[in-house]
Amino acid sequence: MSHSYVPAPVPRPGPAHLAGLALPAERPPHMSERRWADLLDIGWAGQLCDPAGQKRFRLRHHGELLNGMITDVQRLPPLVYAVPPSGKPILLFDGAAHGYNALFCDSWDERELRARRADRTYVDSDGEDTFELVVWTGYNIDWDDEDERADVEDPDAPGLARLVDGRRLPFAAVAAAGFDSITVTATSARGHARDVLSEELA
Repeated sequence: MSHSYVPAPVPRPGPAHLAGLALPAERPPHMSERRWADLLDIGWAGQLCDPAGQKRFRLRHHGELLNGMITDVQRLPPLVYAVPPSGKPILLFDGAAHGYNALFCDSWDERELRARRADRTYVDSDGEDTFELVVWTGYNIDWDDEDERADVEDPDAPGLARLVDGRRLPFAAVAAAGFDSITVTATSARGHARDVLSEELA
């Protein structure tokens, strides 16, 4: 499928599952100003902050580590939670539910998905396991474009997109949930920042 790519004309609200859980993000220390500006042109970025105001989290995940990055395991998509010192874990990313491919292209055995357990704790190369987290999501698909909408619009329900599992969503919801890339950057108390998750989702 071909997509028409356009810069986001206005700041986006970000993924719906992180609504109310993120503050405006500052540029991570490992990234150049030019690169950060380019990312913000086509996406959304937020620093994770839970309802109690906590900004430092452990990461629990289902997935393998490859060069310090969380990846899929046995062809099942990664599942990543941020765990505050107190309070409930926050779902950061579920590769079976978030992003364009999960909405419109990919499917998995439901029993295998339910069997995933985010039971591994992420530890960086310094031995640190608690981080400030910045989540960036890219939105390069222009959902106002008629050709883009035609690819997924339900012919029996104009104005709704039909998902791969048969559900239907308004295009306003698809525009938030159907991001085509995600990066999670973790910064330790030592000030060392690295990307711990980076997925292309379209």
